[in-house]
Amino acid sequence: MRLPYRLAGLWLRVLLLVVLLWGALVSVLSAIPRDRTLADFHTALRAGQVTYVIYAGTPMDLRWSTGPLFWHRVERGPDMAYTPRELMRDLDATVPRPEARLMQPRGAYFSGWPFHVPVRGAAWPVGGAWIAALFIMLGTARPRVGNRWAWFWLFTVGEVGAMLFLLLEPRSLWRGLEPQEPALNPMGGGRGCVLALCLSLLAPVLASIGFSFVIQALLDVLPGAP
Repeated sequence: MRLPYRLAGLWLRVLLLVVLLWGALVSVLSAIPRDRTLADFHTALRAGQVTYVIYAGTPMDLRWSTGPLFWHRVERGPDMAYTPRELMRDLDATVPRPEARLMQPRGAYFSGWPFHVPVRGAAWPVGGAWIAALFIMLGTARPRVGNRWAWFWLFTVGEVGAMLFLLLEPRSLWRGLEPQEPALNPMGGGRGCVLALCLSLLAPVLASIGFSFVIQALLDVLPGAP
């Protein structure tokens, strides 16, 4: 009788992991946009190609998307006379109106990226997947890799803890339903906190370097890439 439940749990982990990985991919791509001019932005806006806008400051750091995988940026500078008020005026005159939000400063402890994925309507599925993974973690009787405190720090400070948990607990995802021995030296709360701090510092840098070279190279050869 337990086999159907275990199988359903396995597929739920896969589904949640795919949703979170997709959200992480879009979030990282929005952080490493390709340089464009303000005239390029207005051309894309008039053509109805802009789907999402992120902005901050005056003069503005302006980023826009023409699809979840295609991100562009006009960096702020002394010659950047474009203001948030002018941006809102231009967006309000566009049909359909692109979604726009103020750029979120990176939080000291938890950036909350699953709830700010820059795609219209993505906060519900991606944020919901993160919350579901958190409840699964809290409800897991004996985590294999680390205790609940270790995973709590990895979920929050570590940014990628939800994806790691779904991949590794209570058994590695690639093991399917096969049994797996506990880790020889599972993490406690202290080690989990230290690892989470390291991940919070290293993950954005590594992701930016990796994606900037690999993903952007792939986008260059995709048909119809702007």
